[in-house]
Amino acid sequence: MQTRKLSTLDVPPIGMGTWKTFDVRTEVEIDVRREIITACVSEGVYFLDSSPMYGESESVVGITTEGKRERLQFATKVWCTGESQGKAEIAQSFERFKTDYIDVFQIHNLLDWKTHLPTLEELKEEGRIGLIGITHYQTQAYPEMIQIMRGGRISTIQIPYNVLERTCEEEILPLAEELGIGVIVMQPLGVGRLVTDLRREPDLKPLRAHGIETWAQALLAWILADARVSVLIPATSKPERIRENAAVGRLPVLPNELRTYIEKETQRCL
Repeated sequence: MQTRKLSTLDVPPIGMGTWKTFDVRTEVEIDVRREIITACVSEGVYFLDSSPMYGESESVVGITTEGKRERLQFATKVWCTGESQGKAEIAQSFERFKTDYIDVFQIHNLLDWKTHLPTLEELKEEGRIGLIGITHYQTQAYPEMIQIMRGGRISTIQIPYNVLERTCEEEILPLAEELGIGVIVMQPLGVGRLVTDLRREPDLKPLRAHGIETWAQALLAWILADARVSVLIPATSKPERIRENAAVGRLPVLPNELRTYIEKETQRCL
């Protein structure tokens, strides 16, 4: 697997999100997540993103990564209001992950960011977290996100980006490049819509010579053709999907003509 820079941190271009997929409780479900983590370690998909907003996700990540922590990177978020509640939630994330160090700590959806930012800065100064970031899933939040980025106190952003959702190309990605801010991409498959809601079967023939065998791989490769992107975090509940996703991280950068082809094919098939 190749690596990219998330600010100062070397990361794989393909990571894994845990929204919905790691919010499980039964032993059978947790065992499948152990298989997913084993596949992540084997395939080099070692950047894992979670949040207290995702139900049991942090706890399940902590359980399924025991004995493998040194081979993985953890990213999570604070998602609440108030300083005392924020500190309690942050402490809970360390406990749930079963770790004393978290690589990337983000303020989820910018919620009460002015309160949480000093807390995260203290933890970074203490060496308990690596990078501080912000996230939002709505493009309407971009003006406020730009304001925070320009403030010089964060190192990463997490935003939606895919072949249909390209708002970030206008201001967010150019500014991230200018400021050296790392970019984590959520919803690379449009929350699955770009794969499951197709009315026609995409024609993969022009993409196979580049090493792309599935439509999901084509969509991931389309995003990674943008060098401003650091890491994608598609979520999955299937171990085999990790191997499929990871293969994209080993491919050469997609040529512009194939990127354009994927854009046209998306429009044709939806």
